[in-house]
Amino acid sequence: MNWSTTQRLWRSRKFTVRSLLASLLLPTLAALPAMAAPPATITVGSRTLSLCNAADVGYCGTLGRALDPSGAVPGTIRVGFEFYPRRNQTLPSLGTIVPQEGGPGYSSTGTRDFYLGLFDALRDRRDVLIIDKRGTGKSAPIDCPALQLGATDLGAVTDCVTQLGAGSWLYGTRFAVGDIIAVLDVLAVQEVDFYGDSYGTFVGQVMAALYPHRLRSIVLDSAYPVRAPDVWFPTDWGTVWSGIDLSCSRSASCRALGGSATARVKQLASALRVKPLTGKAPDAFGFNTTVTLDAPGLMRIIDNAGDGGSIYRELDAAARAWLDSGDARPILRLSAEQDTYSQDAAQDFSYGLYTAVSCSDYPLLYDLRANAATRNQQYAKALADARTTRPTLFAPFTLDEALESQMYITPLDSCLPWPAPPVNQIQGQPFPVTAAFPAVPTLVLSGDLDGVTSPQDAAQVAAQFPNVVHLIVPNLTHVVADGDAFGCTGGIVRHFVDTLSTGDTSCVSKVRAVRTVPRFARTYKDLAPLTSNTGDKTSSDQRRIAAAGLEAVGDALARYQPSLDNTGVGLRGGTTKYVYTTTGLTFTLTGCRFTDDVSVSGTIAWNFDTSVITAKVNLSRSGVAAGTINIRWVDGAVNASATVTGTVQGVLINARRIAP
Repeated sequence: MNWSTTQRLWRSRKFTVRSLLASLLLPTLAALPAMAAPPATITVGSRTLSLCNAADVGYCGTLGRALDPSGAVPGTIRVGFEFYPRRNQTLPSLGTIVPQEGGPGYSSTGTRDFYLGLFDALRDRRDVLIIDKRGTGKSAPIDCPALQLGATDLGAVTDCVTQLGAGSWLYGTRFAVGDIIAVLDVLAVQEVDFYGDSYGTFVGQVMAALYPHRLRSIVLDSAYPVRAPDVWFPTDWGTVWSGIDLSCSRSASCRALGGSATARVKQLASALRVKPLTGKAPDAFGFNTTVTLDAPGLMRIIDNAGDGGSIYRELDAAARAWLDSGDARPILRLSAEQDTYSQDAAQDFSYGLYTAVSCSDYPLLYDLRANAATRNQQYAKALADARTTRPTLFAPFTLDEALESQMYITPLDSCLPWPAPPVNQIQGQPFPVTAAFPAVPTLVLSGDLDGVTSPQDAAQVAAQFPNVVHLIVPNLTHVVADGDAFGCTGGIVRHFVDTLSTGDTSCVSKVRAVRTVPRFARTYKDLAPLTSNTGDKTSSDQRRIAAAGLEAVGDALARYQPSLDNTGVGLRGGTTKYVYTTTGLTFTLTGCRFTDDVSVSGTIAWNFDTSVITAKVNLSRSGVAAGTINIRWVDGAVNASATVTGTVQGVLINARRIAP
């Protein structure tokens, strides 16, 4: 599956954030009793490993592997891994957990904090082994300079082919899985509990097909099929587009509007086809930048909604702001955030590896055994056929708008320069067609708002396994174990690994819905006033001022994921900054404005352990103090209501509104 520079950036930020969040779930050193320092080395199987992560007691090692197991291409590659031994060494191990990161191109060791946090409750009796797939992280990451700098043209792909040479076809998933098995062999690990997310689920399927006897259990989180029935993966776009209405129907403020959220977005798309929007808006670094948004750009925003973040939350309100009052700032900000480019180091994310795996393993619209001219003809014909026979493939957008958007669909022209496969490989077939999947206990997880790997994609994966449970979790997007920070989905994963059954999964009904923005407004007077509680003395105008403060707090919280450097700006001015604490996040707001006429300064504390969010902020209008309010809500609650107390213009306020 292909992604644009924008989507690569979004995923990079997502996995960085979830690693940091998960690390907060681990016991702090101060909370632990004094323990002897871990040994500098340990021997596991036939390997001596060196301490490389004292805080989590992790040991590192490498294994030399032939670049080409067949011997046809000379050379070797070193595969890096990290081993986290069980805490209780007085009892036998209950097994080894092997997590695998997605991409393809991400380093699995780069997500160690998330994996260690996810499986922390099982680590007394279970080891965790994190192996970087060849071409990523600690396993000789492919660094094709032009691709790594963000180039998306075919010349950059051609340069990468030249750099890799005869090794271009030696980074596919079956080679990576072979390396994983080799590491298990030298560590004397006979079978493992496998967890893979996104492309990691592709790795899990290949491992299950080729080495079924090495698996005790399989968890495939946000899965898509190795044996893809449709090169276009149309259910992904269908899921993210329908997710606009689905998330609206589950949000009280959006549902109350009536009508259809997708109808409003279609209206915006029609307007952008006539005249694209151009204006200033803050990007993911908080820099005010000139943005031009057309219909393909809107499609790119929508496509990224399935990966989490603020898009489902804000898209409908942003469309209404432009359609109803000509306020372009909210929709242009969404565009600017998606189009921000941040360069990744190859060790963190390898664009070269992504391309090599895509061209080796994914379905294409042309045959890589053909010469360049024939490939180009096949590609052109495939596009022409889609325009003619599948005009609604990306409805309400056209195929050409989808192509121009560079949205997350299968590799299109990017593999045209890739060399022909060697005689012992078949493009798009990482294991034989005759391979059968084992009756190993298997759990497939999907978020019903995931437009990256749709629930329908995952159902195709689940259908291949004889002993499987497919759990679709409402209100979550891509990577389900990450999407619910308060224990439901992570607890299900741990229970499955521990007992080989899902246990009670009723908690998924309590995963809270996306709380959409009720309205973007230039002035506080256009916001709905908060609802008075007993003892409230404020006027409706004063409760509108307080509503502007509450919206500014919610807006700052929504920016933490797309933000790239822990700083940001308010929608209409001011700055935000956040830092990680032992319990969560603390935000500092300075002059932030959700509306033009109310400035908000103060602090927000988000406690991940309790899911409670509290804020104390000062309000001002035209430089004149307008009050101090305290805000509190339980973010994980299904119908969370924010309580606002304090004073506005010297009058006591005690009011409420649905949490932002």
